[in-house]
Amino acid sequence: MEVHHPHHLHTHENAKKKFKEYIFEFLMLFLAVTMGFFAENKREFFVEREREHQYMQSFYEDLKRDTTELNAVRRTFVRQVRYLDTTVKILFTNKTDTASIQKLYQLNLSTLGSRGVRLIERTTAQLKNAGGLRLVENSKISDHIAVYWHWASYIQAYGESTEELKIRAREKSYLIFNNGFYQNQEIGNTKYKVKPGAVLMTYDKNTLLEFANRLHHIKNALNNVSIVQIDATTKVAVDLMEELKNEYHVK
Repeated sequence: MEVHHPHHLHTHENAKKKFKEYIFEFLMLFLAVTMGFFAENKREFFVEREREHQYMQSFYEDLKRDTTELNAVRRTFVRQVRYLDTTVKILFTNKTDTASIQKLYQLNLSTLGSRGVRLIERTTAQLKNAGGLRLVENSKISDHIAVYWHWASYIQAYGESTEELKIRAREKSYLIFNNGFYQNQEIGNTKYKVKPGAVLMTYDKNTLLEFANRLHHIKNALNNVSIVQIDATTKVAVDLMEELKNEYHVK
C-alpha cells in the first residue's frame, strides 16, 4: 500500500493554492487593463464628439455669414447685369445723341466694378488641414459639406475668370471714356455726376462694337453662370444649416 507523506501533501496543497492565486491575479490584471482600455476609448469618444460639435457650431456660423455674403453679391450682380444690358443696347444701336452719351458715362461707373464672392474659410481650413471631417459621424452631413465645398470652390474660381473679363473691358474703356467729364470723384464720395456736354474719346464703330461685345460677354457670364452658381450655393448652404441645427442643435 502506497503511503503519502504529510509534508508532500502540504507542498502539493500550497502549489495548488499559489496557482489559483496566480490565475486570480492574472484575471484581475486582465480585467483592469480591459476596463482601462474601454474607459480610454469612451473618453476619446466623448472628446471627439465634443470636437465634432465645436467644429459644426463654428461651421454653422461661417455658413450664416456666407449666405449673407452670397445674397449681397447676388444683388450686385443683378444690378450690374441691368446696367450692362442698357449699355450694350445703346452701343449696338450706335446711339450717339447727347442723352445717350450721358447715359453711357453714368453706366460706365457701375458696369465693371469688382465684387467677387468672399466666403469664410475659417472652419473649412481647420476641417481640411486637421482631417476634422472624419469626426462627422453623420455621413449625409459630411457628404453635404463636401458638396458645399465643391460649389464654394467652383464659384470662386469662376469669379476670377469673370474678373479677368472685366479687367480687359476696363482697359478698352480707357480709349472711350474721358474721366475728366466726371464730377465729385473725391475719395469716399460714391455719388458721381457727369458734366454736361460729355463726349466720347472715340466714335470708331469697331472700337465701340468690340467694347459692346466684351460687355455682352460679361453680362452673360454674370447672368447665366455667376448668379446661377450663387443660387445653387446658397441653397446648399441653407439646407446644410438646417441639417446642422437638427443634428447638433447649433444656433
